[in-house]
Amino acid sequence: MSDMKQTIKWVLAATLTSGLSVSVNSCSGNIDNDVVPQEHGQLLEVYDVQGSTATARLTVDGKVLFTTNVWIGKNGLGKTGEGDSKTPTGTLRPLSAFGIKPNPGTTMPYIDVKPTTFACDDNCEYYNQIIDTAAVHHKCGGEEMYSYQPQYNYGIATDFNKECIYPKGSAIFIHVKGTKGYTGGCIAFDEDRMIEILRNCDMSLVVKVRE
Repeated sequence: MSDMKQTIKWVLAATLTSGLSVSVNSCSGNIDNDVVPQEHGQLLEVYDVQGSTATARLTVDGKVLFTTNVWIGKNGLGKTGEGDSKTPTGTLRPLSAFGIKPNPGTTMPYIDVKPTTFACDDNCEYYNQIIDTAAVHHKCGGEEMYSYQPQYNYGIATDFNKECIYPKGSAIFIHVKGTKGYTGGCIAFDEDRMIEILRNCDMSLVVKVRE
C-alpha cells in the first residue's frame, strides 16, 4: 500500500464515531520526526527517568503549562519488542485521542471506548491498531480497553511502530494513571493533567522521550 493510501486509510478510520468505527490504524505514512515546536507549537517532554517514573513538561506556543510526575514502563526506557514493559525513546506523534469518558474538549479525532473496543496485539492484520471487534469480527486477544478504568478514561494513541510490524510493539499510549506505579510501556498522567493535554493540544503535538 502506498504512503498516500495508508494516510487516507488512517484519516478515515480515526474520524469515524464510536458507533461506526472499524479500526484505528497506526500504519500511517512517513512523518517528519525531527520537527520540534519552539515559540509556536506543542511539545510534551518526558525526561529525568528514575526507574518507572519520570518528569513530564507540556509547552504550548513557548509557554510551559505544567511540569509533573508521570509513570512509564515497568522496566524503564528502550522498547525493543512486544511485552518488554519498556517505553520507547525518541519522538512520538498522536494518531487519535480516545476515552471511556466523553470527549473533554479536544480537537483531535476522538474514539469513544466501549466494551467492544480492543487494542490489538495479535499477530494479524489488526496488530497495533485500536479496533471495534463487533465491526471487524475479530476475536481479539489484546487489551479490552473498556475494562481499563481509570487508565483509559482519557488517552492518546501514538504512532510508535507506525508500520505495524509484529512483534515490534503495540499500543503505546499516553493515558491516565492506574494504581500500580508503572505502565506496560505507555506514559501515564494524573487525570486532570491528561484532560489539560487534550484540551490544549491537537494533531500537531510532538512528544519527546529521553533519559
